[in-house]
Amino acid sequence: MKDMYDVVIVGAGPIGCKVGELLGKDHKILILDKKTEIGKPVQCTGFTSDRIFELSGASRKIVLNKITRAGFFSPNGNHVTLKSKRPFYVFDRELFDKEMAKKAEKNDVEIKMKTEFKDFSRESNFLEIKTSKGNFKTKLLVGADGPNSPVAGVSNLKLPDSLIVGIQETVQDFFDSDQAELWFGSTISPDFFGWVVPENDKWARVGIGSSQKSGYYLEKFVKKRFGKVINTRDKVGGVIRYGLIENSVADRVLLVGDAACQIKPISGGGLIYGLTAAKIASNACKKSLESGNYDYKFLKRNYDDKWKEKLRWPIIQGVFSSSILHKFPDWLFNFGALLGKGFGPIFQEFVDEDFGLY
Repeated sequence: MKDMYDVVIVGAGPIGCKVGELLGKDHKILILDKKTEIGKPVQCTGFTSDRIFELSGASRKIVLNKITRAGFFSPNGNHVTLKSKRPFYVFDRELFDKEMAKKAEKNDVEIKMKTEFKDFSRESNFLEIKTSKGNFKTKLLVGADGPNSPVAGVSNLKLPDSLIVGIQETVQDFFDSDQAELWFGSTISPDFFGWVVPENDKWARVGIGSSQKSGYYLEKFVKKRFGKVINTRDKVGGVIRYGLIENSVADRVLLVGDAACQIKPISGGGLIYGLTAAKIASNACKKSLESGNYDYKFLKRNYDDKWKEKLRWPIIQGVFSSSILHKFPDWLFNFGALLGKGFGPIFQEFVDEDFGLY
């Protein structure tokens, strides 16, 4: 059919655009997004390991700062500083998203903004996608539409219940631009942590994640860490849904990125896991289109099972570690920060910053 798309992707974030880019040269691809502009609003700290460049193909133009050390702080200010085994980068998230969209468009992917996904109906040999700007026919549907994925809802794919709301603002002060700070304890956040990620020696992204009252905890954390703050800018927020999703596929449907909870439970970061899964998703779509097989079993074998081979253990390990970590009383964090000065470097030898324990 002339007006039939091979794949419609809902969500023009970096994960959806990566799937589109990998498929675009050989297939007819459409990306839909309800937002007005790519990369806005920003809903991410924009802090990740150097794996981001290999997985995304993004240029170094996005980089604002390089960080090689992390300070792990307890509520009373005790801390242990560890040098990362690989560099981490603070980057311009809006520019990154725009680069990813341009790479997709360069591969002949069509992107429609201000087009909200509403529903779909199953026809005999295609899906009819219903949006705020009309209907589209497709052989496959990819939901890259975030932690509250409408595609998942319409497809009856149950998402994990664990939710964190992250809030961040950029604060002016004096910073060691080579070191990020991670603050733990119930008085910082009862079920996540606080962070200070320098863009340079004068400005840092400061945030808190919590399942409740994130704004309250951020205000409290900023006051504790900085005292009187003179200048702030760029207040942003977003939802982090984490845990191992039971199924990320249905007949003719795949979920990827935040929509599939491909998230590091400890940190809430989704770019490394999402981009890892994007390549697997694109390969599964190619196989599906070549074989004409779009059913659940085929997509489960070629996508759901394969990305879980790579990410199941890191996600399960992260959920477990997070649940234990946030049960610790503050006195134990304070004591552990002192003890960690001796044992931290030893423990670090057995940990990958992205994928957890070896």
